[in-house]
Amino acid sequence: MTANNKVSESASEALLAPDTPVPPAVPGSATQDYLHGLKPTWPVAADLLGSNLPCRLEGEIADLVVYGEVPKEINGTFFRVMCDPFVPPHPNNVPLDGDGNISAFRIHDGRVDMKMRYIETERYKLERSANKALFGLYRNPYTHHPCVRAAVDSTANTNLVYWANQLLALKEGALPYAVDPHTLATRTYDPFGPQIKSKTFTAHPKVDPFTNELVVFGYEAKGLATRDVATYTLDNNGQKVEEQWLEAPWCALIHDCVITENWLVLLLWPFESNMARLQAKKQHWAWNYDLKATFIVVPRRKSTVLPAGWKLGESRYYEWKNCMPIHTAGGWEGSDGKIYLESSRVHDNAFPFFPPDDGRMPSPETKADFVRWELDLNAPTGSSVPDPEIILDLPCEFPRIDERFMTKEYSIVFLDVFLPENSDGSKNIFHGLNALAMHNNKTGNTRYFYSGADSMIQEPIFIPRSSQAPEGDGWVIAMIERRMENRCDLVVIDTKEFEKPIAIVQLPFHLKAQIHGNWVDAVELKGQDDFVKQYRETKVSGRGALEPMI
Repeated sequence: MTANNKVSESASEALLAPDTPVPPAVPGSATQDYLHGLKPTWPVAADLLGSNLPCRLEGEIADLVVYGEVPKEINGTFFRVMCDPFVPPHPNNVPLDGDGNISAFRIHDGRVDMKMRYIETERYKLERSANKALFGLYRNPYTHHPCVRAAVDSTANTNLVYWANQLLALKEGALPYAVDPHTLATRTYDPFGPQIKSKTFTAHPKVDPFTNELVVFGYEAKGLATRDVATYTLDNNGQKVEEQWLEAPWCALIHDCVITENWLVLLLWPFESNMARLQAKKQHWAWNYDLKATFIVVPRRKSTVLPAGWKLGESRYYEWKNCMPIHTAGGWEGSDGKIYLESSRVHDNAFPFFPPDDGRMPSPETKADFVRWELDLNAPTGSSVPDPEIILDLPCEFPRIDERFMTKEYSIVFLDVFLPENSDGSKNIFHGLNALAMHNNKTGNTRYFYSGADSMIQEPIFIPRSSQAPEGDGWVIAMIERRMENRCDLVVIDTKEFEKPIAIVQLPFHLKAQIHGNWVDAVELKGQDDFVKQYRETKVSGRGALEPMI
């Protein structure tokens, strides 16, 4: 097999259906003799990378061990959130629904401090109090215990975004939880209050760096299985300044989006939900091979200049074939008036734990790649879009850009990929994304960082070298899972020499895979002194074995 037709193995190994056995994180650990056949109180607690053990840690570590040198210019915090169930979950629940657990890495003066803390959602506190699972299947309150059916069932486990002096813990089926960015203490639910009419808030809001606005959407915005979508903009104080509502063609899973200077584009995956399925106590989503990947184009502002034929308040949707455009890098408006956007793409269902009603699993020959889509806004709604241009023809995910260029045409993309070969020509057996890529759209050149044997790498973040640095000039940081050692490292890479790290920050234990994470510069956070316990000036007692010399 080539690298391109192994993505189904990624889907089947890293995104397993609830009734599929999960391979242990350490080979052989499930059959170790010293367990004498004893069964654990925990069911498998799988995450999206196939790790089958919970982490469930809270605490802090000051001054982690660093191999190499972390540049002193790096000053801020890498916030990442893990899907980490604290109590044994419902046996048929999916790897998307564990409690949100933040692991934050504050980098300053070449040193790295770490803090971990659960987001204390209503769901988390109810289940901690009961010491057992009270919530059933993902986003299906008909499967929850009757005593919690009216509770907010968000686990706040998908993304962390810093906005309006709040660290927002996001899960797209509900509104945000606000978290203190220094202590990681949970402050409140729904921090933007009654000005927001939507019942949901995307896990992928986008920051426009040129207008200093946060562009937000929510789907199922009026309740379970509704087609209503709310789009709106928050200023840097968290005040709503724009809003438009629309109806999706069906009740679709809308995970990610792109923004351009004037437009918001929503990406619809071919999953569907309906009340009959929920009331029958089935999974919230089911893949539908008759549905198409769909792009809804929405004006960002009432003042947006509309193409000929568009009406005020209108949105349009465009379709391709049945596939899953998972995560976006960015988008821009071309000089030809079209919108261009780039995303990872899987040609089948990448979430087989949400199978179609007939139970079909993804094809073993399914491909994955990274592509550029073209949307012609002069075309009528419902039109088909041309086949996308393939930018990288290999399994890949979690694309990121230098976000100082969000809304504009960019050159540099960072993303996770699978490298089938080592530099010495030996082959890698596919078990997940094992490398980072730095791709230049202008030159077509791609550089790779290989994470190592039996290692898997997670979503990267990019830190500019300075506010005035050229695009893509800076550092990339990502978490690496060392499977054979059952622990993790943070890798720091200088983009000037992308193929090797300048520092590796060693963690003494294993962390659950993050879903998403982001970098927040110290200038934005306004203070970093109290992240871990500090010891100020301490006086010598004079009661030791020797007398003082000074």
